[in-house]
Amino acid sequence: MRKIILLILLVVHAGVFAQNIRRGFRLLENKDYERAMTIFREAVSSDESIPAASFGLAVIFADEESPYYDLVVSWDYVMMLESTINDLTQDEIDFIGEYFINTEVRRTNRPVKTKIEYAIAAIEAKLIKYIREENNLELVYKVIEKFPDFRHYDNVIHIRNQLEFRKYERQHSIEGYLRFMEEFPDAAQTGKAQKYISMLSFEKARADHSVESYRQFIREYPESPEYNTAVRDLNALAFQKAKEINTMQAMEDFITEYPDALEVAEAKQMQKQLLYDYAKKIQTLEAYNEFIRKYPEGQQYIDIFNLKSLDLGMQFATRNPIPSNNIQWMRSFEKEGDQGFAACMITSKENDYIIGGTMVTSGPGRSDIWLIKTNSEGRMLWNKSIGENENQDLRLLTANEAGEIIGFGYTWIETDTNRYNPRIFKMSSDGQKLWSKMLEKIHPKSILAMKSGDIILGGYEVTDSAGRAGYSILVLNPAGKKLWERNYSVTGEIHGLYELADGRILIAGANWSAEIDSKGYIKWESPVDLNTTISDAAVLQSGDIFYTGVRNDRQFVIKTDANNNIRLQKEYEISGKLNDIKNLIAGPGNLVAGICHYDSYCAIQWINTVTGAIEKTVNLPVAYKISEMLVDNQENLLLVVADGQILLIKNFGFTF
Repeated sequence: MRKIILLILLVVHAGVFAQNIRRGFRLLENKDYERAMTIFREAVSSDESIPAASFGLAVIFADEESPYYDLVVSWDYVMMLESTINDLTQDEIDFIGEYFINTEVRRTNRPVKTKIEYAIAAIEAKLIKYIREENNLELVYKVIEKFPDFRHYDNVIHIRNQLEFRKYERQHSIEGYLRFMEEFPDAAQTGKAQKYISMLSFEKARADHSVESYRQFIREYPESPEYNTAVRDLNALAFQKAKEINTMQAMEDFITEYPDALEVAEAKQMQKQLLYDYAKKIQTLEAYNEFIRKYPEGQQYIDIFNLKSLDLGMQFATRNPIPSNNIQWMRSFEKEGDQGFAACMITSKENDYIIGGTMVTSGPGRSDIWLIKTNSEGRMLWNKSIGENENQDLRLLTANEAGEIIGFGYTWIETDTNRYNPRIFKMSSDGQKLWSKMLEKIHPKSILAMKSGDIILGGYEVTDSAGRAGYSILVLNPAGKKLWERNYSVTGEIHGLYELADGRILIAGANWSAEIDSKGYIKWESPVDLNTTISDAAVLQSGDIFYTGVRNDRQFVIKTDANNNIRLQKEYEISGKLNDIKNLIAGPGNLVAGICHYDSYCAIQWINTVTGAIEKTVNLPVAYKISEMLVDNQENLLLVVADGQILLIKNFGFTF
């Protein structure tokens, strides 16, 4: 009986709650939120399993017109409802359905449970929208804490991260961003935080404006957007400090430490200028060589080269005084570490000087041709080394009417000096190579550039197995192509070629002289006895030809007209062993000058072409081993010495 009574009481109690909840929804229809909430809460507090009451409370707290509007609390009741929604009684479904019918703006025929689910979805949408728009960190943390299974939980986490980041953005400090990254390592804003950190660190480095602060930033933030700017600022600051020190070493240190800096080019220019100023001030061979070695081009190189050449020339003159009061200057040209031998020289129409020599490196002993062009003061305009894959030397040098330079010498591979091959080359007046070609049989001893542009080579050709040499001539056109060649029956070698006024060519050989036409045919010839050696000849302004040489250990001179008629002949007693007299050149005042080569020294001799008298002889110190003598356009005597260095001496006038 007691059980029956208890069951009846429970049924009555449930019926009462159901009627109250129904009344609560009617109150909710009329916006009587306070009384409705009281009813729903009493029901929930007495039995949380009553889903209708949970739904009613969720609606009250989700309604914006409700004084209890709180979407978080609303969702709390939604969570209660979702776990008990399947426990709704038919009676609850009916009065909740009546509530929907009475409150819907547009009526639908959906089942009540479906409408409840739509209502829950609407609350969920309002909640997530509210979280996004409210910018309330406290709210966000409450949702995260209360609803870990919330369908938009990850979105709420993202909102939290965003709001937290804004908080640290307002602080805008390196420490704050570091703390954010530590607390929220998975936040999408960590990349932005890192950018802010690098930006603030860069601003700090710029404010410090020290080499170390920039270096520290570059070390710590190699991937930052400011990295390249920091590198440029560091380079600029380091260069500024190097400029303040303003020494060659400071520039060298900067170039070494910051090889990719934009300022390296300017640093190199400043270093070059400092070394240039130093070399000019100190005026030592070491300083000159250091500059030339580092900067083998440009105007400053030329200036230092010229200072060095004049200084070396003066040193040579001091050590080896020359017996003349007319010397204008001496210049010595050298390449550091090289030795110069066998120099020769020509002058241009503009009265520039082109000096050529054979330079042998002190290390492997490689031999190259070195050409230097100077103005009339001996100041270098340019210099060129002509070296290919073989060793080369220079024997002859001339220039044509166009100012082009023609040279002859020998070439050989490595140390095989038994296989010397004759080579001729042509260069423009500014030192650019035009062509180069090997010669076959002839061994030239003289070279002549004709007014026509053709090139004549005179020398000898080995005629038999005994090694006898026959006079030989080879003619090339301006492009180096062979036009014709002639071999003459006379034994010997050609020492000189001269273009005469009528276009014919004078040959001066060791024991033979002749005149040939433009095709090499002999017009006249004059053989001499074997005791007579013609050393050289000169064509005088009158058209006469002046020869000199050695006969029976006596020096002789002969002057003939253009047709080989003798006008003057004279012999002289000489002291010492005269080997030959070379570089015979005609000068003013009926004088010719020549270089007398003795066993141990050289002498310059001036001979009167009218009387044949030796008017003056100047013996030169042993160091003056003259390899070339000529006169420039101003009738100044020029001497070239090649003995380890190439020395150019300019005299004032034709005589000492």
